Amino acid sequence: MNGRALQLLLMLALVALVSAATCFTTVRVLEKRGEDPASAHRWIHRQLGLTADQDRALAPIEAAFQARKGELTRRIAQANAELATAIKEDKAETPRVVYLVEEIHAAQGDLQKATLQHVFDMQGVLRPDQSEKLLDLTARALADVDGEP
Repeated sequence: MNGRALQLLLMLALVALVSAATCFTTVRVLEKRGEDPASAHRWIHRQLGLTADQDRALAPIEAAFQARKGELTRRIAQANAELATAIKEDKAETPRVVYLVEEIHAAQGDLQKATLQHVFDMQGVLRPDQSEKLLDLTARALADVDGEP
């Protein structure tokens, strides 16, 4: 195995490790709170003390975000599958492999941007105190790298 191929494999292993650690940490934090990871959104809504009117006003915002999140998640999964094939077929750091790694990173960045945009979109429906709490919860989640609240 040449040096570039080894470098690529090490980079991919690192990306996989970071992804796995992020998923593990998210699940662990939510489980500590007594929440199923799928209900994280409901947990946030409860923390904010939303009214029924606010829930109704947020419904289209939530639906648009879920659609975008699904699209980006599928894009990441597709690029990961294509990268797996490329690694097996190319056995080297080819332009195809490099492109697919960049595609994965771009989709992950787009997902982070969409998530933050969703937070900012929600602010238009929230009272100032709720908006501040949402920003605080968001900032704490981003800063919580070791899984401890």
